Amino acid sequence: MKDDLEHLQHQPQDSELESLLQPAFFQSLLGRLEDPVFVKNARHQWVFSNEAFNQLIGCDDLIGKTDADLMPADQVDKFYAGDDHVIHTQTSLTQEEEIGEDCYALVKKIPITLPDGSPGLFGIIFDISEYRKVQLEVEKLKIAKVQSQTDPLTGLANRRHLESHYEELLKQRGSPQLVRGLLHIDLDYFKEINDSKGHLFGDAVLVHLANTLRSSVRDNDFIARIGGDEFLVVVNGSGPGDAEAVADRIIKALARPTVIEGDSCTLSASIGIANDSTGKRPLNRMLKSADVALYRAKRNGRGRYEHFTTTIQHEHNQLVQQRDEFRAAIAENQFFPVYQPQFDCNTLELIGVEALARWRHPERGVLPPAAFLDLAKSENNLFTLDRTILEQAIHDARTLQSQGLTMPALSVNISAQSLATPDLIEHITRLSPLPDGICFELVESMLLDEPSGVVEKNLNGLRELGISLDIDDFGSGHASLLGLLEARPNRVKIDKRLVIPITESKKHVDLVRSIIHIANSLGMATIAEGVESDQHREILQTLGCQSIQGFGFAKPMFLAELQNLQRCHAA
Repeated sequence: MKDDLEHLQHQPQDSELESLLQPAFFQSLLGRLEDPVFVKNARHQWVFSNEAFNQLIGCDDLIGKTDADLMPADQVDKFYAGDDHVIHTQTSLTQEEEIGEDCYALVKKIPITLPDGSPGLFGIIFDISEYRKVQLEVEKLKIAKVQSQTDPLTGLANRRHLESHYEELLKQRGSPQLVRGLLHIDLDYFKEINDSKGHLFGDAVLVHLANTLRSSVRDNDFIARIGGDEFLVVVNGSGPGDAEAVADRIIKALARPTVIEGDSCTLSASIGIANDSTGKRPLNRMLKSADVALYRAKRNGRGRYEHFTTTIQHEHNQLVQQRDEFRAAIAENQFFPVYQPQFDCNTLELIGVEALARWRHPERGVLPPAAFLDLAKSENNLFTLDRTILEQAIHDARTLQSQGLTMPALSVNISAQSLATPDLIEHITRLSPLPDGICFELVESMLLDEPSGVVEKNLNGLRELGISLDIDDFGSGHASLLGLLEARPNRVKIDKRLVIPITESKKHVDLVRSIIHIANSLGMATIAEGVESDQHREILQTLGCQSIQGFGFAKPMFLAELQNLQRCHAA
């Protein structure tokens, strides 16, 4: 033991270390290598290094030195541990080291026996900087590819990834992954959620929907977000009814109350399903079919799924054609007013007219509102239609005036959409001078809602312009008396569904009597629509109704017919 300690304590001189690498040809061989090489003994001393290694380390005289002489203390232990591992276990070791900015080296250490019989190691260093550079670029490309195929908000696949995935599935026609179903999912009322609670809350809702989809689909199904609140699920290798089962799970899962950003809420989604039993239909055709079915699901009440069928496709094509025709009609001023006269209930004197919208269709002739009001609503174009009829009615009133005739009190319908338009008063002011006695008819459903700031401002602005207000179709909905008080209309128009039966139903007579009594007690006039006969008029006269309107006394008429009617009444 004493001899061993003395041996370990003995520190050889440089000349002794150099002699360890004799004979001369061994030193000459290592010296010729272009890669840096070195030899160490068990004491971590360099006993040989070639010129390339000296240049790498930055020291010409390394013999007898250790890592501790050249490197920071926090790195020395790491190198010593590697050396000891090689020498004590007699196994080679490969380590990758960063030796500078963007410079990397692969260090290979091999156990050897030095010429004096003592253990040591041989090391060689390979410059792998270019390899690492290429490797990093490959990693960046992989990350970029993943990012380019991933929706950043939800982590789901995006449209690009969906398209490539679907193409791969189409190539596997004979496999269990045969494409059978495509679900097109659209969150119901998402715009309203965004508008009322903000986009951050809307984003949280989308993330919740994405997680709901993940938990509702099967392992081999594929989910993608293709934009906004629209998601797709490819139902792979499905049998009959599998796509419907997935859709049903999604709808039921969304219907469960949940808490999002601290708010308790319940969501719903509409889903269109397109099935393919061949696995050969391309994505664009499947998506079009699912989109048509989705539209049907929304029209049928939302929060449900619908299958694509050829019947639905035919109906959808008709609707698309109608939409195109409607847009063209707006652009080409094909809408115009007709006028239904209104009479004094007692004297039958012509006291006013209601301007009613008509569509002069180039192929189908003059169409009533039932043919286009739903289109106007779906196109969010009611306010444009309102303005078109108002402007034309004012123009017609001026035409009558130029002919020495006077337009009776003019009633024009105005939608809730128009009343919520911020520039309504500004637009009407530009139409001045307005006809005397002009009146706007408001739908009864407006009385159900708390008026917004814009609506309240517009109502007050209309009154300031001298425009009277009627509540149209009163009694057809669920309007409250409080709403009637807040709206403060000048006149209440009793819905024809209450008026027409009064010749045969005492209950309807009592209802109409009550409406007339309430209106009169609030200082509001009344007009009844749907008056079809003298018997209707006589009953209404007895009940105290001031004005009447209906086919029994005059149908809606063109301007020329109104002119003739006025001349007859004037005579």
